[in-house]
Amino acid sequence: MYLSKLDLNEKKNFINLAALVAEANGIVEESEQFMLDMYCAEMQMEEDVECDKEFDVVITELKNSAQDIKNIIVFELIGLCLTDGDYDNDERENIKKIADELGVAADKLAIFEKDLTLYADLVGAMSEHVLL
Repeated sequence: MYLSKLDLNEKKNFINLAALVAEANGIVEESEQFMLDMYCAEMQMEEDVECDKEFDVVITELKNSAQDIKNIIVFELIGLCLTDGDYDNDERENIKKIADELGVAADKLAIFEKDLTLYADLVGAMSEHVLL
């Protein structure tokens, strides 16, 4: 939604981090791959962007970004975790770690999670009504 605000280096680091988040459980679900492709399209990047940086390197580089950019990154990563309909404890802990590293406050993280869960539920409900 907000990824166009990122500069080129932030976009590369975001997609790298998003790929790491999607791969965290050892399986990239079809819905997660679709989101990764959509992120690339939104950021006007090729879908085959190299994602070879390690987590700590990406986080270190993103720490220099403005706070609104860090908020966007965490917000979008939560959205990625919700795409498969299973935002489990491991994913929550992973997102919490990223948020902590990027200085996103716990209360803001909770708001992002609540709002995105409501959004996902709304989209699901609308799809049921429209597509059936």
